Amino acid sequence: MKRKAPRIFIVVLVTVAILATMILTALPGTTRAIVADFFGRVFDPVVSFFQSGVESVGSFFSAVSENRQLKDEIDKLERENSDLRQEVRINEEKVKAYDELEEALNLKSRFKDYEIVGGEVINRSIGPMFDLFRINLGREDGIWVTGDRSYPVLDSQHNLVGRLYSSELGSSRVVPLMHEGFSISSKVSASAGNNFRVRGSVEYKNRRLCLADQIPEGTPLRVGDLIVSSGDGGLYPEGIEIGTVVEIITDSRSNAMQALIEPSSQLEELNYVFVLIDHALPSDTEGK
Repeated sequence: MKRKAPRIFIVVLVTVAILATMILTALPGTTRAIVADFFGRVFDPVVSFFQSGVESVGSFFSAVSENRQLKDEIDKLERENSDLRQEVRINEEKVKAYDELEEALNLKSRFKDYEIVGGEVINRSIGPMFDLFRINLGREDGIWVTGDRSYPVLDSQHNLVGRLYSSELGSSRVVPLMHEGFSISSKVSASAGNNFRVRGSVEYKNRRLCLADQIPEGTPLRVGDLIVSSGDGGLYPEGIEIGTVVEIITDSRSNAMQALIEPSSQLEELNYVFVLIDHALPSDTEGK
């Protein structure tokens, strides 16, 4: 019972204070401001503390809400930015395709006796591009590769890429000019002199170079000369750009001259190629 006495005493005091307040505010002529001032001094700090706490909590949740809205806006902007980048890429591809088509038209005007068929590189070989690679043109496009019939392959800049190695129904394989199985009769572009052979070489293909050999003695050949197809052999029309001489090699014993040729076509960056079809040559499509 003694332990309960302080609690009862506090309750009594609070009750008396409340009753006194009610009586004082009820008496005529009593100024409520005095009572309010008295209790205000006691409770105002407490009320201010709780108001400050409520405002802080409100500010916190407001900041959280604003941050969430800001994050949503950032996500929206990022999506819009991604869509714009995708649209730019699509437009760039369209421009590139248009440029390729324009170049194909230029090819057609240059090689009037040939049908020009454009295709895409669809399967690059594992390793450098001077290994065989595949394009999306085949027999259904009128291309029939046999043991004695092939087709020149050019890039959009009219540079020599190689020739077709084989053809299937919807695709064909290309042997690039740096491959050891490739060779072409060539000459110096600015000269009407002797023809010589340009071929792929196991020794030099890792340097992305071709080898010019079988060069007749006295042929005017210098570093920087542009090498083009001679037109001999029937497969390649005359004047197709092959590459540039970067080094002259002379055998001191035989005095034979060779040269290293850097191809003009950027084989590693190829996406589109053009096949030249000469319909004047015999075709093996009959009966197939």
